[in-house]
Amino acid sequence: MQSAQPLPDDEAATALAAARAEALALREQLSKVERRLQAREGLLKGLSQHIPGVLFKVLVSGDGDTRMVYISERAAEIYELDDIDPQTLTWASHYVRIHPDDLAMVQDLSRSVCAHPGELKHYEYRVELPRKGLRWMAGQSVGQPEGEFTAWYGYVQDVTEQKLYAEALIQAQTAERANQAKSEFLSRMSHELRTPLNAVIGFAQLLQMDRGNLYTDEHRRRVGLIEQAGQHLLSILGDVLDLSRIEAGDLPLKVQALPLDAVVAEAVNLVAEQARRSQVTLDVRASAMPWHVQADRVRLRQVLVNLLSNAIKYNRADGRVTLSVRPAGAEVCVTVSDTGIGMAPEQLAQLFQPFNRLGVEQSGIEGTGIGLVIVQRLLNLMGGGIEVRSQAGQGSTFELRLPAASAQAVVAQEPPLSDTPARSGTATILYAEDNEMNVALVHQVVRLRPHWQLLVAMSGKRAMEVARRKRPDLMLIDMHLGDMSGLELARSLDADPGTAGIPRVALSADAMPDRIRAAREQGFAAYLTKPLDVTALLRCLDDQLAPDEDV
Repeated sequence: MQSAQPLPDDEAATALAAARAEALALREQLSKVERRLQAREGLLKGLSQHIPGVLFKVLVSGDGDTRMVYISERAAEIYELDDIDPQTLTWASHYVRIHPDDLAMVQDLSRSVCAHPGELKHYEYRVELPRKGLRWMAGQSVGQPEGEFTAWYGYVQDVTEQKLYAEALIQAQTAERANQAKSEFLSRMSHELRTPLNAVIGFAQLLQMDRGNLYTDEHRRRVGLIEQAGQHLLSILGDVLDLSRIEAGDLPLKVQALPLDAVVAEAVNLVAEQARRSQVTLDVRASAMPWHVQADRVRLRQVLVNLLSNAIKYNRADGRVTLSVRPAGAEVCVTVSDTGIGMAPEQLAQLFQPFNRLGVEQSGIEGTGIGLVIVQRLLNLMGGGIEVRSQAGQGSTFELRLPAASAQAVVAQEPPLSDTPARSGTATILYAEDNEMNVALVHQVVRLRPHWQLLVAMSGKRAMEVARRKRPDLMLIDMHLGDMSGLELARSLDADPGTAGIPRVALSADAMPDRIRAAREQGFAAYLTKPLDVTALLRCLDDQLAPDEDV
């Protein structure tokens, strides 16, 4: 056996250099691999620190046993596992936080992943955390075969805020649909109730305006009761619609400087007869008062009438209602106090709840339980407020506050309307209306202006034909005609050169704000709601038909 011959020195040097070069290249490759691994580890670490959820890799055996390979650092924070050493975390460590009703589903996830490798799974479950309480988690995961195991890769994050937002959005959409349904119902209810009330109140007003000798004082008194009952029903309907408008943020207000004494006098006059019938003394300590307020005149009168009317209704025979006014810095306070039945603390706590009559439903006193709710919200809309003090059996005191105004800012008020012919000249009015009672009422109103001619069309199609044949000076249009709506009729009029530009006024039992706004946008000069106020209708017609130099 021959022994190996040693290499010559030059060959040995060459082999050693080659070995060193190979070792150096290998070290360089290993260094590159190490740097890449470090970069990936840094990327993964940075990713896990900055994404909102938890990344994980778990090896799952065939029988469902799990072994944690990787889980991002946020796991301890998201699941509030502060009491567990991060080095000892296992996949089962977070089971203690999972809601009992969802635990079985979470525990079964590993078996499900093994059964369907390659299939992306989505899941949600609840956790109960020591500090944050109940939270929702959502995850996505997929399994991939890895030798004798299935590698389970996944991501879990807290989605509580997203779920709350989604629930809030659904609730908002549901509320919006409910509001739309409510608006449609109120619109239909308004129309159905206002149409017969239009005839009841309108004809009662006309009968009281008749200066002939046909009716005795007793007849007039009875007619007055008819109108009074109709106005009461109308006020209830108005309260419901007002509350709906306020809740929708759609109640028009004209806030301006007002003389408080004038509005108080109007309100007192409106409740004087009620006080007389109830044997209640009205003590108004506000005569010749110099105060002025910022408010909507009609709505302020509504507020005062409501408070005075309640003070009378819930008073006793020979009782007293006192109204007084005093300045309070930049505000003016109006106080209405009574000697009535008063309220207990538990009633006061529920005073401004809609439709809550505070247990007096069986007392025989009329009411809906929304008047004071409207009072409070109207005052808030006008920049004021209201406070209440009361004691059972001792009466109540309501103090309302309104922003003060200067006398110089007060706007002159429109003079009252007379039922004598106004300055208007001869005119032709075309009335589009499909209800015979309403036609008869407007006929009687127009007779108060003998120089006006009234034409009637019982449908939208007929109104177009009449308007083409004899162009009127003004059209009164009901918004719910049998064959078309008032808005559709208005569009047809505007589209025809022979009828375009005819001034028009809407008459409708539909008092919903969106309908009124749509009519204004369609070019209606005014929108009068039924039941018609005869004097308001006459004033509107006088204004629309006034000669140009008088307008």
